[in-house]
Amino acid sequence: MARRKLETFPDYNRALKNKYGIGEGEFYKPWIRVQDVTSKGVRSQIPGIKSKRKHHFMSLIETELFYLAEFSDSVVDIREQFPLLPMNLSIKIAKSLDIKHPAHPVSKEPIVITTDLLLTRKINNAIVYEAFSVKPEGDSGDLRVIEKIEIERLWWELLGVKFHYYTGNQDTAIQSKNIKWATHSIRSDIPTFSDNYITAGLQLIPIGKVFIKDICNDFMKHLEIKPENALELLRSLIGYKYISVNLSSQLEREDIIEIYSKADFNQGVALGNS
Repeated sequence: MARRKLETFPDYNRALKNKYGIGEGEFYKPWIRVQDVTSKGVRSQIPGIKSKRKHHFMSLIETELFYLAEFSDSVVDIREQFPLLPMNLSIKIAKSLDIKHPAHPVSKEPIVITTDLLLTRKINNAIVYEAFSVKPEGDSGDLRVIEKIEIERLWWELLGVKFHYYTGNQDTAIQSKNIKWATHSIRSDIPTFSDNYITAGLQLIPIGKVFIKDICNDFMKHLEIKPENALELLRSLIGYKYISVNLSSQLEREDIIEIYSKADFNQGVALGNS
């Protein structure tokens, strides 16, 4: 799709008319897409399991938080590049803080500030929202970055929404990579496994520390599947959260996996060591 121009108020009005920054779930359209901007970070489009649409991210750390958030049971929707509208509120906040509102370098007009990720959570049958500004830890000392985040923080505070500044760390990076690895086939066009394979696979998996090779060998022997399909079944069981595993080490490079619990596929309950 073509790159959109977002430099002036007519551009912003056109974007709103075309439903950018509006909607929920599969109908949400991010205010900024990867093809709309030049980013220093690694841009990506990732198929969402829960949203049923492609998510647009401008950096690796945004992608990291996305995988972690989507894997959380309480998160029911993720809206990235969410616009802080109406713009007159962010302009008023900037003035009250005596901070220069972000402006486009060419048109010099104020730009629409965006929040990197807006999560919708369902907690005890109540819907709550959490907003995240995502930046690498090295940017946390940049005064201009801090100023922009402060505008963003107060904007959400006025709406009664909890705001977070996410920088990530080595542990979250590993966990995110594991979730990406486990959910790969779920996001791709690779055929999913039938309920019979899921049930049989769960019955074959033991609780505790076990060699990944041994699990795959059991799958191949008892389910009569190919080696690559055996590993894919294990990944799917993790990705669909039929088994709970230790995500603190990079599973793609490990020989051993620690399994905490597994679900009873028919009953929907977790079984494992207490």
